[in-house]
Amino acid sequence: MKRFAINDYGKASEVFEVIDAQPRDVSEEHIRVNIEAFGINPYDIGVRSGGMKQIRSVNFPYVLGHDGTGIVTETGSQVTDFQVGDAVIIYPISGTYGEEVVLPAKKAVKRPESMSISEAAGLPTVGITAYNILHQLLKVAKESVVMIQGASGGVGSMLVQLLKANGNYVLASASSKNEELVKHLGADEFVAYDIEDAGVVFSNRADIVIDATKGSRSAKSGMAILKENGTYVALNSIPEEKERTKEGTYIFFQTKKEYLDKEAFEALTTLYKNNQLEINIAEVLPFTLASVIKAHEEIEGHPSAGKIVIQK
Repeated sequence: MKRFAINDYGKASEVFEVIDAQPRDVSEEHIRVNIEAFGINPYDIGVRSGGMKQIRSVNFPYVLGHDGTGIVTETGSQVTDFQVGDAVIIYPISGTYGEEVVLPAKKAVKRPESMSISEAAGLPTVGITAYNILHQLLKVAKESVVMIQGASGGVGSMLVQLLKANGNYVLASASSKNEELVKHLGADEFVAYDIEDAGVVFSNRADIVIDATKGSRSAKSGMAILKENGTYVALNSIPEEKERTKEGTYIFFQTKKEYLDKEAFEALTTLYKNNQLEINIAEVLPFTLASVIKAHEEIEGHPSAGKIVIQK
């Protein structure tokens, strides 16, 4: 079984290799999936580079990957939701960079017939993260005005759509080149951060501000947009207390065990089938080691909006 693994921390071109791994046994609550495609996430880059080794150390060779889609080829004795031959979307702890993976059945959902393979591979991390922020962490009320910074990114674009499906009024910021995309996804008002300061335009208007930018770069403008005693959420880092310009609740988002992937998956696929969710795919690359390396290098630079997918 071919898998794309890292043999150390470092540059993508230096540490990725193809390994021939032995298939794992399938326990009673697991399924085996023949992978058709997998998505690349910024988190993968953090692990591979060693930037996260203080909180997420790994043993080499290590196979990255949380996002994938494929066909069930074996089920455990206690699995009732899936049968051999089912097309599924999967979200394992790791291991989608390869030809197959074994994972708990509770971390999979049937792929809608109308969803493409590349869309399915691009959905799990960004979709589940957005769902958990809004409906597990915040339990966001319909009347809340919500600001999304980084609205064209993977998680940001999901947040905009889930908020609109929930009935919220959405403020958004992103690069001017992505204005049309973000408005198409449902943002009620938009500011291009490379042209205007969203903190000035949207001053004191949001009950909730979610910073989904790369590296949480927009804290200053985000706090300006936040109403007094509002809620500020960041995916990467929150302002230190001495830097905070508004009273409120400041939350660094982290997933929790009580956040059920199955619940998020069911909600996301239902929205997709109801034409309330789009999955923006920036690029689909061949199922090769060179493609994996290229994808990592592109994400480290200035990638286009949307997910990069590796597909057979």
